[in-house]
Amino acid sequence: MKTYLSLLWIAAICLCVSGCSNYRELNQIGVIIGLGIDKNENLEQPYKVTYQVINPSGLSQGSSSGGQGLPVINYTVTAKTLVEALKKASVVIPREHITSHLSLIVVGEKLARNDLSLLFDALDRGKQARTSIPVFIARDGNAEKLLGVIEPFEVTPVKSILSTTQNNQKMYGIVSNVQAYEVISMLLSEGKDLSLPGIDINKPSQKSEEAGNLENTSPSAMQVKGLAMFRKGKLVRWLDGDEARSVQLVMSKVKSTALVFPCNINANITVTTTGIKSQIKTKIRRGQPFIHTDLNVMGEITETSCQKDLGNPKVLKELEKEVQNELQKEITKTITIAQKEKADIFGFGDSLSRTNPSYWRQHKQNWENLFSSAKVSMNVNVVISDCKILNNSDSKFPNNNR
Repeated sequence: MKTYLSLLWIAAICLCVSGCSNYRELNQIGVIIGLGIDKNENLEQPYKVTYQVINPSGLSQGSSSGGQGLPVINYTVTAKTLVEALKKASVVIPREHITSHLSLIVVGEKLARNDLSLLFDALDRGKQARTSIPVFIARDGNAEKLLGVIEPFEVTPVKSILSTTQNNQKMYGIVSNVQAYEVISMLLSEGKDLSLPGIDINKPSQKSEEAGNLENTSPSAMQVKGLAMFRKGKLVRWLDGDEARSVQLVMSKVKSTALVFPCNINANITVTTTGIKSQIKTKIRRGQPFIHTDLNVMGEITETSCQKDLGNPKVLKELEKEVQNELQKEITKTITIAQKEKADIFGFGDSLSRTNPSYWRQHKQNWENLFSSAKVSMNVNVVISDCKILNNSDSKFPNNNR
């Protein structure tokens, strides 16, 4: 009986103390969803930090109760450190601000060219913010400007950046999202340099930060623009187009893309990939590192203006060989650029540290020089299947002119 009464008392106490004791309404806190970090011209306060905060009243515009203002508000402060900036933001943000819902980080290009290493120390040590946050570089501009663009498709600039880059990775593969914990890992790594996606404003205008941008049929919008190449935490070069995509191909980060190659004069063929897999191998030959990459690509012809009989298996095999050669040229060119910059963004050094740990321990301090002079080989295998054609491409369309 005593045991039974004790259990009842415990249950009663639990009911009294349970519940959302720390519960707060959305309109009582400032939820930070975006963080922009720029270089400030004042050296005494080198950081210019922009916080994008949810405006609950603006988000409720679609409800029956109505609402006012934009869905987000940007607040900018300058500080000596990022932690100071977060505390200092209380000067301008009227509510207690939290970073537990932080969704992305944008770093201005000028700051990225200095050094990213110190920026992520606060995030790595922080208790509130997650490290599974994608990081971007504001190309040819600053993060403050980028986070101010109002787009018609997405509710917030943060959502627009995330959606655009995710769509690019899914459909074309020039860049892929890189999480903050991956950035920290690569900044600490001795065998892999950092590469980050670039973002800028397509069709910038004076109205890009105003509600008037929503009334334009060709508004200012976010766009993916290249891949930032780093060496020892500093941005050294941009890769665009095929060069940027080659990096993603080598690292198996391309989900799908369209490979366009010339086949005749003023004629091209488009192969849409259906499967991509790559493998990096590193060896030591005569005391020097040797790098080899295997790339396997499966795809199908989705468009052509070539005068070729694509229904002929022999012609198809020749086409596969041509695509293999073109891909090999593109990837070799990109690796050569990386070697010239002494920036191992592919992680060949990491691979070498696993396959030859003793050699790596002896030579890791000199890896950038060893990488720049390393011999590189490549094997590209392309299989084109499901070639769906109604007629041979060398057939003529009927002349409908009467």
